[in-house]
Amino acid sequence: MRLSRRDFLKIAGAAGITSVLPFDLIQKAMAGNGDPRVIWLQGQSCSGCSVSLLNSVKTTTIDDILLNKINLEYHSTLIAAAGDLAIMGALGPHPNLTELAAFENQWLMEGSELKFDLDKDGRVNLVDFNTLCKQGYILVVEGSIPAEDTACPVKFCDIGGHLSMEEAFSILSQKADRIIALGTCACYGGIPQAAPNPTGAKGVSAKLIELGYSKPLINIPGCPAHPDWFVLTLLKVLAGQTVTLDSKGRPADLFGDSSSQRVHAKCLFHPSRWPGSEPPQAETLGDYGCLEALGCEGKTTWSNCPVLKWNSGGPGQNGVNWCVEARTPCCGCVEPDFPDGKTPFITGS
Repeated sequence: MRLSRRDFLKIAGAAGITSVLPFDLIQKAMAGNGDPRVIWLQGQSCSGCSVSLLNSVKTTTIDDILLNKINLEYHSTLIAAAGDLAIMGALGPHPNLTELAAFENQWLMEGSELKFDLDKDGRVNLVDFNTLCKQGYILVVEGSIPAEDTACPVKFCDIGGHLSMEEAFSILSQKADRIIALGTCACYGGIPQAAPNPTGAKGVSAKLIELGYSKPLINIPGCPAHPDWFVLTLLKVLAGQTVTLDSKGRPADLFGDSSSQRVHAKCLFHPSRWPGSEPPQAETLGDYGCLEALGCEGKTTWSNCPVLKWNSGGPGQNGVNWCVEARTPCCGCVEPDFPDGKTPFITGS
């Protein structure tokens, strides 16, 4: 299904998205022509966050994002090329087609108002083209980053046939304008970092500190991350709007630090939604009722899952279900201490 920009703007108004993004910024973001460049690295992961994003429907569809909003130069799952041919496209900086066409129109021109006179010498030439080729990009990282094994010649998590994930991240993060860590594995290490962590897996933030790089970083956790968490954040970035982050590096409007943003506060079984009585208590998985006695981490988890829900049925529609409503405990998958700090996932009889 394809969602036009005009349809999106109508849906945005009806669905209240304009309370998150001002209308003019939504128009600016949705009027993209395939910029900016995006390089997507998949490290130690199950590809679940990519699969989740492919199911994007509510705000806009994945084909609209890929065809009209960004220039996706590398994604090992989504691109047709593979091996050296694919990774060299990411490692070798070059302008996108829009930039090439615009640059060609100014080639060897002279003047004071030339967009591509990047060295400000009054003339567009090869020096400017070289500068254009070195422009940055958004680096999206899915999955954790393993360390090299010093005990044996092993490169954990091979990228493009000749680089380890650690090497690829070191090279590409250094040149990136900003980084988006998508999924808990990328944000905080997630399941691959769980004890005993045999590969020395780390999240993006920890790896940047190790490398000594300082980069604008947005964490969008989840196992997997909800597609609209990524899409709404990406629209803000494309619109040039600041993404306010909470204390864990996550978009504050989607996660946040206040008690009102806890999963528990928005849950169907919060006591405030049962005035004059106690909410029903589940005794076993599958029972209708509060699952706290069975290990639900809703009180220690911050996200809008109970409101946004999962598996949207169409444009402008929230999803149809989420973990607790499906009668299984929230396991706190968006938090930095997942999974070790959230186990055991199920308690009681």
